[in-house]
Amino acid sequence: MEQLNAIVQGVHAHNIPEETYFRKLLFQVMLNTGNEVTATLLLDIFKKSFTSEAIIFDEKWNRIEEPLPFQDTTMMNTNEAFEFTINTIQFLIADLRRLGNKVLNDPNRGFGVSSSVGTRWYNFDITAIVDGWNGFYATGSDISTKDTTNTSEYTWCDIADILLIGKGYE
Repeated sequence: MEQLNAIVQGVHAHNIPEETYFRKLLFQVMLNTGNEVTATLLLDIFKKSFTSEAIIFDEKWNRIEEPLPFQDTTMMNTNEAFEFTINTIQFLIADLRRLGNKVLNDPNRGFGVSSSVGTRWYNFDITAIVDGWNGFYATGSDISTKDTTNTSEYTWCDIADILLIGKGYE
């Protein structure tokens, strides 16, 4: 998914606040709920999230438990994978709010911070998250090596995977 790197690095010049980007990403995912998940769709969602409408924060998101990375999502059907991704994005939005502006504006935040619910963050903006995800999978053992022409290789969980692994990779 070198194309994803190019998208977030090239478009990130907009410098959108982290929470806003995630709320826009959530809007784009929800907008595409009925579409078949392909590499093109995933790339399009990440790209359009820079300029799209943002979903309004819902206080209910504060009650979502942290989704753990490395879950076996292979047995999830499309609806379960979609819900997992939605919950992941909603949790991350709520967690960014819990961190607050003081932490998000701290130049040393890249050394790692924990939110009030114990979630560990090393990467915050989408460019750093994608870089972290790429760094973790530098061995080429997962989505980064998927065949972009084989649509059955992609699921909604790929977005959650990028976000969960990318935010926590040192």
